[in-house]
Amino acid sequence: MKSAVLLFANHPLPVLTPEALASGKPDALALALLKDTLRNLADVDADVYLFLEPGQKPGQDPGQDKDHLKDQAKALLGKGKFKIANALGRNRTVQQRNAFRLVFSLQYERAILLDNATPDLPAHAVQSALDGLGWKGACIGPVPSSTQDPDSEPEQIYALGFHTEGWMTEAFDQVGRDRPGLFRRLETLILFYERKVRLLPGYAPITALDQCPALAERCQGTRFAQLPSVRLAGERPA
Repeated sequence: MKSAVLLFANHPLPVLTPEALASGKPDALALALLKDTLRNLADVDADVYLFLEPGQKPGQDPGQDKDHLKDQAKALLGKGKFKIANALGRNRTVQQRNAFRLVFSLQYERAILLDNATPDLPAHAVQSALDGLGWKGACIGPVPSSTQDPDSEPEQIYALGFHTEGWMTEAFDQVGRDRPGLFRRLETLILFYERKVRLLPGYAPITALDQCPALAERCQGTRFAQLPSVRLAGERPA
């Protein structure tokens, strides 16, 4: 089965913003996090799509602007098997919904949306998530609660996947991303529509650069410790 992994260059961590692409100087640590995430995903049996923000200078041809942004992104990211695409939609939620629509229209049968700074998320975990997307299937990856209470529920998610027969726009149209309890609200809605939901292991992506010292700490003694982003994270003041 054809599979796709979807990432957004600026979600949740801003990396390749229009300003960064225009200047050619994104934050070095943020760029390293995205590059290591893409490098890690190269081991997954799937096509990886990286979506850039829509951007257009006043008076400029839209096609020319999109091509320029892609060229800038390719120059910053270097070689890789990932594909760069332009996001479509008025906001992030609509853009994510349209990304799923795009790959399913291209005859992919399974797709998963991941946060863009997950350098120590094992490739085999992503592969397992995709392999587990059967007929009418969906998967959700919860972000562990940051509180010390062991009984507290996750609030956010780092992954959301669908089989083409389980794909539902309602997961984006009916579940607001800016309200508390996203994980539970999303799971409840998908179950309501009689999808087979698989919960993935908890994982904490990097959503802000001030979390990077914690990334370096948790990677100590693992194979991820030598990643450029993890080494840079260890140098970033807490």
